[in-house]
Amino acid sequence: MIRLMGAACLACGAMGLGLGAIAHLDGRVKDLRGLLVGLECVQRELSWKLAPLPDALNLAAQQCQGAPGEFFALCAHGAQNLRGRTFAQVWQQAGEASQMRLEQLDVELLDALGSVLGQYDGESQRQALEHTREQLEEQLTQACEQRRRLGRVYGALGVTSGAVLMILFV
Repeated sequence: MIRLMGAACLACGAMGLGLGAIAHLDGRVKDLRGLLVGLECVQRELSWKLAPLPDALNLAAQQCQGAPGEFFALCAHGAQNLRGRTFAQVWQQAGEASQMRLEQLDVELLDALGSVLGQYDGESQRQALEHTREQLEEQLTQACEQRRRLGRVYGALGVTSGAVLMILFV
């Protein structure tokens, strides 16, 4: 009986790993979509309404949910209370604190944008936002393709390895 319980635990663990990998892929797609919505909102507010950066970031935080919303809220709060920090530092710290499920290239794209926002004129900020949005849209397309392709693989591997472990130990 103990052997059967151990095998069941191993099988469930293997399936859990597969499902966890799928959840990470889903999370990246969701976070990239949220970032794109927020960045579009910031771009619109800065370009058309000429709103101050903290106000644009607050509106973006309201438009987004989950980790991207938290990211924009942290940026807005940090932009209002710089306390000897640059906005680029606030932006980077908010990215780390928000726990978004992004790959290294996504983070680098965001960090490059953070060094432009609040530092240059409105047109330069608009161009940087547009460029970053285009790059993140490409990343989103790749993430959706990875989710479609690798999601099935991870799911099948989790179930298959769980079944194999169950057979080996029973």
